[in-house]
Amino acid sequence: MMSKTFLPAIRGVVIHRLRKQGIGQPTIAKLTGVTQAAVSQILRKDESKFVEALVEMGLEEEEIHLLADTLCRELSQNPARATGVLYGFWRGLLSEGRLCAYHRRLHPELEECDICMNPSYEKSLDEERLEVLRQLDVCVKKLTASRNFVNLIPEVGVNIVYCVSNPQTINDVAGVAGRIVAAGNEVKSVGRPAFGASKHLASVLLASRMRNTAIRSAINISNNARVKTALHKTGLEVVEINPVAREISDEEVVADVAGSVGVARVTAVLHGGGIGIEPITYIFADEPSKLVDIVLKIAEQVLLTDLT
Repeated sequence: MMSKTFLPAIRGVVIHRLRKQGIGQPTIAKLTGVTQAAVSQILRKDESKFVEALVEMGLEEEEIHLLADTLCRELSQNPARATGVLYGFWRGLLSEGRLCAYHRRLHPELEECDICMNPSYEKSLDEERLEVLRQLDVCVKKLTASRNFVNLIPEVGVNIVYCVSNPQTINDVAGVAGRIVAAGNEVKSVGRPAFGASKHLASVLLASRMRNTAIRSAINISNNARVKTALHKTGLEVVEINPVAREISDEEVVADVAGSVGVARVTAVLHGGGIGIEPITYIFADEPSKLVDIVLKIAEQVLLTDLT
C-alpha cells in the first residue's frame, strides 16, 4: 500500500504544490527523487486524482493537504526531516487502524489481521520509554484541541520533546515526527510522537541538560512582543538573546540557547534569530505537562491582548 498507492499519490500532490509555488521541474525532480520526465507526466494529471486515491485509502482531504504542505516546506529545508514526517504520518495511519478497511478490500483473507495496530516498535520499548510516549501523546492532544494555541505557532511549526531520565543521544528523546502546525484557525499534528523524531529541539534539550539536569522536556513557540509580554507575566525565569544581522547555523542556535538556560525547573529562552532564522521562544521543564499548561496560559493571555 505504501509503495504502490500512498507514496505515488502523496508525491503527486506535493509535485503539484511545488509547481504552484513557482518551482521549476528540474528542481522538483531533485526534491522528490524522480526524473524530470516523471514530474512532467505527473503534472499532466489533475491533482484531484491523487487526492481521490488517498481519500479512497481512508485519509481525509484536510489532512492530505496539511501533510502535503508540510512536506513541501520540509523538502526545501531538510529532506531527511521530510522523510521523517512522511514515515511518522504513515506509521500513525497504520497504528490507528485507518488503513485496515482499504487493505481488507484488497485482501479479504486479512479480515482478522491486527498486526499494524500492535506495532513491534512499541512492543520493543521498555516501560520508561512507553511512559514517555504516553505522556507526550496526551500533551500533543491537549495542544491540538486548543484553538488559542494557533496564535503561538511559528512559521517552522511547533515541536514538543520529552527524554528518558538519562538520555545520551537524540534517539533517547521523543518528539512529534512532523511537528504541530497551524491549519487555518486550527492546530494539527502531522505525525505521532516517536523517539528520534526531532533533531533540532532534541539537540537543544540535550545540550541544555548539561547546564540544568532537572529539565527533561522542551517546546518551541513564536517569539514576538505579545508572547514576550505574556511570558514575563508568568513569573518564569526568562533570558533573551538578541537577534543578529547575519546568517547563523543550527549548531550556533543550539549552543546559544543551551548556554542561556537557567537553573530553575521551568525556564524560558527567547532567541531573536538571524538572517534566515525565525525568532523562537524555547521553554523547558521537568515534564511536558507543565509546558502545555504554560503555553496555553500564554495563548490565552495573547488572545486577551488582541481583543483589547
